[in-house]
Amino acid sequence: MEKIAFLDRFRGIADTVALFLLTFFLCYVSSHLRLPLVLSMLWIVNAVVAGIFVRYPSTHRPTNYLACALAMFLNDYLFSGWLSSAILVNMANIIFIAVIAIGLRGMWKNPTDQLTPKQVLILFPVCLAASLLSGIWGEVVSVEGKTLTDTLLNVALRVSEQFSTGLMILPLILSFKRSQKFVWQRTSVLAVLSVPLLFLGAALVSGPGSIAFPLPVLIWCALVLPVFVSTLVTFLVGILEIMMVYENLIGEHLADTPPEIMTLVSIRLGVAAMVLTPFMVSVTIDAVKTLNRRLEIRANTDFLTQLLSRAGLFDKLNDVPLPSGRSVGMILFDIDYFKAINDNFGHQAGDSVLSELGYILRRDCKEQFYISRFGGEEFALIGLDISCEQLYQQAEALRLRVARHDFSLSDRSLSITISLGLEVATVDHDEEWAQIITRLVSKADSRLYLSKAEGRNLTTPDWSEGSPALSDRTPT
Repeated sequence: MEKIAFLDRFRGIADTVALFLLTFFLCYVSSHLRLPLVLSMLWIVNAVVAGIFVRYPSTHRPTNYLACALAMFLNDYLFSGWLSSAILVNMANIIFIAVIAIGLRGMWKNPTDQLTPKQVLILFPVCLAASLLSGIWGEVVSVEGKTLTDTLLNVALRVSEQFSTGLMILPLILSFKRSQKFVWQRTSVLAVLSVPLLFLGAALVSGPGSIAFPLPVLIWCALVLPVFVSTLVTFLVGILEIMMVYENLIGEHLADTPPEIMTLVSIRLGVAAMVLTPFMVSVTIDAVKTLNRRLEIRANTDFLTQLLSRAGLFDKLNDVPLPSGRSVGMILFDIDYFKAINDNFGHQAGDSVLSELGYILRRDCKEQFYISRFGGEEFALIGLDISCEQLYQQAEALRLRVARHDFSLSDRSLSITISLGLEVATVDHDEEWAQIITRLVSKADSRLYLSKAEGRNLTTPDWSEGSPALSDRTPT
């Protein structure tokens, strides 16, 4: 326990040092993005630190607030020569970070959690409130004989910058996933390649409305790309648009008069609203896909054994190529005297046996077979490109493994046996999975009951001769 406590303290110190260095570096970068008349074009440090606090709740500690504040103060002192005023001015940054972190508390309880549309909706008002409080405070403590008009303009500039930057950076941090499988397809590549084309169109057309040109493509990206990749594209688009507006490549000409400064404020707010739209679409699509996957798993998976259901087996096999001449083998088995287990020990004991048997099958047979609980106590294993001898060896190994296993009940252990029937078939020309499975089940089922008729705990391969008539089948 002492070792764990030490590691926790060490990890906490490492987090604090890392945040201090990151804040100092981002303050340095943001300081060099300060532009004439409009303060900083992108003050990214606040949104990044706030995003880290939300994404990783363990870092949201008073000591880390202090570390970030010291880094901001040190940057201003070293590179701007500010001393006492730096403390008050940088309180605006801390206010933004605190409002975001506290306002979104509980939004991200686990780093593997998935963003929801509801969380995206919360992001907008929280970011707006943080920007308003931060902008008002920053302007109040920096007023030095300014007119009311100048003060209001500066508040608008501060608020619009923090609001737009926050809505561009926070989704990027919150949607980041370390491992995310994605296969690039033609539509996703075309969506990304279309972005610079619309930028070119925006530059040619110009005018205030040109900032909305990329929106259709950003929504397209949201539909075909993972959330993080789509958010990254949106982030880059938002930054480039603000830079192009300032350089007069799109939008109205900017000068040092209030109407033109308010144009920049308006465009920043427009960019903020624009970047949130594809993020909402992307998160919603991702949530729908996740729900569909869960419904598919629920529909195709047997809850008790965690194996494929009968319908799930057919769905799984339909995705497997079935060329003419391919050999397909089936092991069909059920548990001997399973009804007696339910009668003597209760249905809970029977469920426990089925669950443990499902675990054995998943552990030992998953690499070679598609495994399904066919119904009741009956199971089916489908193997591809397998010979009669190989199928028999696998079946015998499974039979012996089950017979030697002690199945745990609540107050005792229980031994069971299984009876197996085998069949190997060759795929005919244009034969589909439904047809080949029907053939396999018909033969394997007959041999399964032959195993039962001859004493149970047996494997009847597909080279055996004869099978009992339906009337001779022994009930289990």
